[in-house]
Amino acid sequence: MREVRIVGLALIVGLAIGAPVFAAQVIALDGVAVFEAQTAGCHALKAVALDDAKRLAVQGSVCMKKSAALHHLARRGRYVIANLWTDVEIYDFADPKRPQLVRSFTLDETHPAWSGGGLINEGDRLLVLGTTVSAELSMSGAPSEWRARNLDVTPDLKRRTENLYSTESREKDPSESLGADARVVPLDSRLFEVRWEATRPQRGVIRHRQYLRARQSGATLLIDTQDETID
Repeated sequence: MREVRIVGLALIVGLAIGAPVFAAQVIALDGVAVFEAQTAGCHALKAVALDDAKRLAVQGSVCMKKSAALHHLARRGRYVIANLWTDVEIYDFADPKRPQLVRSFTLDETHPAWSGGGLINEGDRLLVLGTTVSAELSMSGAPSEWRARNLDVTPDLKRRTENLYSTESREKDPSESLGADARVVPLDSRLFEVRWEATRPQRGVIRHRQYLRARQSGATLLIDTQDETID
């Protein structure tokens, strides 16, 4: 799985050779977008919505239980599901000003390391397909009733996991800077989108900026900046 390093709305300098580190994970609920931010001692999920002046503003924040790299976010109604390596944490964003942790799981590492990885939402089921973790999360009822089970390790499961990391999937991933090309990634609710811009502030450096944008009003919020070093 991939490493994520975010510092709130401030500049992050990722000194990678040939490819940048991955940027802020972000997902949309009905009227709120949620993105990750990291400051000293707190790897957080922040809720963003339009304020009375039609500007995007942070409404609330919650520090995640684990400090591990956040690989993927998914949603189930008002809940945001965070996959942090072998851990799954569920946060309730019914009140965006006071999001809270309501359930967590620690998954088994069930097979040797594979490439690829991601989350597949299948209605009441969420498949957590990682490099060493393959599990199914049953999401029927309230989070207190959710259950996790390991998936059978098969060649088909390995192929499915590896195929999740393709050029097409990367283009649809709002946390993937995908080279130096500017692009727009609509989020699920269609109320928000992530806009990527790239500049070359100096020789050998590509600067990637990741913005959250309200599609109707055009209000924009910078959520991450990172530098990619190139040969």
